[in-house]
Amino acid sequence: MAHGKAKKGYYILSVLMASVAGFFFGLCCLDSLGVAPRLTFEPVAEARLLVEEKKLPSIRRLLAAQIAVFESKDYKEAEQCLQGLKAAGVNTIIVRAFQNEGDRLYGFARPQHQTGVYFQTSHAPVVDPVMAKIVSMGHRQGLKVYAWMETRNMPLVLPHPEASKARRYSFETGSLEPTDMWSIFSEAVEKKLTGLFEDVVRSGIDGILFQDDLVMYQYEDFSARAAALFEKETGRDLDPEELYKKVFLDREGRGLVSHYSDTFWLWARWKNEKLLALADKLIGAAKGVDPETEIAMNFVYESVSDPQNALAWLSQSLTEATKLPIDYYCVMAYHRQMQKELSLNEEAVYDKISLMTARLLDLIDDPHRILMKIQMSDWDTQKQIPSFEADEMFHRINAQGRVSLAFFPYSPQIPMGLIGYHFRQGSEGMPPTQ
Repeated sequence: MAHGKAKKGYYILSVLMASVAGFFFGLCCLDSLGVAPRLTFEPVAEARLLVEEKKLPSIRRLLAAQIAVFESKDYKEAEQCLQGLKAAGVNTIIVRAFQNEGDRLYGFARPQHQTGVYFQTSHAPVVDPVMAKIVSMGHRQGLKVYAWMETRNMPLVLPHPEASKARRYSFETGSLEPTDMWSIFSEAVEKKLTGLFEDVVRSGIDGILFQDDLVMYQYEDFSARAAALFEKETGRDLDPEELYKKVFLDREGRGLVSHYSDTFWLWARWKNEKLLALADKLIGAAKGVDPETEIAMNFVYESVSDPQNALAWLSQSLTEATKLPIDYYCVMAYHRQMQKELSLNEEAVYDKISLMTARLLDLIDDPHRILMKIQMSDWDTQKQIPSFEADEMFHRINAQGRVSLAFFPYSPQIPMGLIGYHFRQGSEGMPPTQ
């Protein structure tokens, strides 16, 4: 018994010493970045007053860097970047698999086309099939590799592209007009996308992230096929004047809607159903090639903070999406975007993101399936945001629960010490935030 007590005492002392050492290591990392570390992690009072006991996560915790462009001039330099990400606690990279007009080309790419995809396929132009090499680099560094894939904006080549485009209603002119996005009701578009999702899995990737273009705006789709199908399945005419009530123009001449009819809400739910049906087919196509392929999907912040408007504006419903075989629900918690769009001050936007995280933890029973994405660059200025803003964002989210995390976009200038500090909060070997 005496020996047992002594052994227990040594164990407790060792744990205390390891905890203190880890604490001061974290202080040093953040101090070198000029970021003041926090000694407490107090959640927003309204967010989670009671942390309920939930079943153990059934999926790994994703700690990701989403990469819009590799600036590296060669693969050796790119792999060195991946080494730095791995050292910071990143376990997954999410890599852009498409190239649209205006997108920056990968530095090591040898483009054969200016738009297309970065993997071998016959369903779209191939810019340079670098995805397989990126996968090899990632796997050498112990990283999983996700392909970031578009749908309605994907640069497809079709024999009659205009016939496959969606149509929108113009609030300003009161007429129907073509859009630049594909109609999900086009059989040709569905066939091409299905082939692309199969082929990208063949490049060796571990997962797919659906871009947030798998939505339909409040003013689309009025294409002939969509309208006919809606009328057939619901018995209601798709008449714009019956959908939108109290349309008016703002000071800049943009059309706005202050009221929607019952038929509009039926249409919005119907469109969401069709979007999710397409997603299910694409997921099935990917998993048909490799059943182990992981699936993540982007959701706008309104899908959590304002679900009714997310459904109205984008035909998006996170709640309905939970019925699909999705592994990670990726919420674009981009604080500067939210601050601008909602006219919030800094403290208000941080509180809002805390509450969003709490709501997600109540909606999804596995915290690891919630992937909160942090904005690292200002969309307007293209400048990297200050470290203290990212620090506050990670702090607020980690304080709510042990969810998955990602930052976007990656650049070599990202403070890896800051990323490492927050990515390890609540990870194996470190005390979880409560």
